[in-house]
Amino acid sequence: MPFTIAPLPLVKGENNYPEYLAVLKALQDRAYDRAREIWEGVTPGGLTPGDGQFGIRPLVANEMANDVTVTTLSGTYSFRKTFTAAAWRPIFNYTVRKDVMHAFAGFAVPESTLNFLQLRMEIGDRIYPIIGLDEAQLFGAFAILFKEDQGKELIAEPESRVLVKGYCNVTGAQTVIPLGFELYRRKDLVITET
Repeated sequence: MPFTIAPLPLVKGENNYPEYLAVLKALQDRAYDRAREIWEGVTPGGLTPGDGQFGIRPLVANEMANDVTVTTLSGTYSFRKTFTAAAWRPIFNYTVRKDVMHAFAGFAVPESTLNFLQLRMEIGDRIYPIIGLDEAQLFGAFAILFKEDQGKELIAEPESRVLVKGYCNVTGAQTVIPLGFELYRRKDLVITET
């Protein structure tokens, strides 16, 4: 899986890092194509889709919690995880809900201290090569950007499993923010009040 590691300030907009914008645009286009294949007759509708449309929003923490297979969600969710031992540890481990898709452009780590040196990703039955993060230590806060030619591999379809693990070399808390999109077929899945 081709990827690049970039200092986080570039990805956040300083110096207008065009590579990140290109990765996001290509991923959005591929995700839209895949959504139209899965949800026949449905077209893109932005944040508040109407009848016959699907919506799009950034990936959010409560959708990536370990209990998202249930219909209703409760509690506080965060992209911050605590690692308690030096070993492979799950960062995200969940099943995408029905009528929802997740598309990944990469991950951002906003802290200057890195608790893990490798990442491994699984989507459905596809297992991807381990990503070594040694060079990321040069940047402090950084982002990993996936640069796929086809893109379908980094799109988690409805009801597929997503597992992202990090090999921790030290214990402690780490924030890992997924970069990408959530597409949803039904507005009531994401626009509700509790």
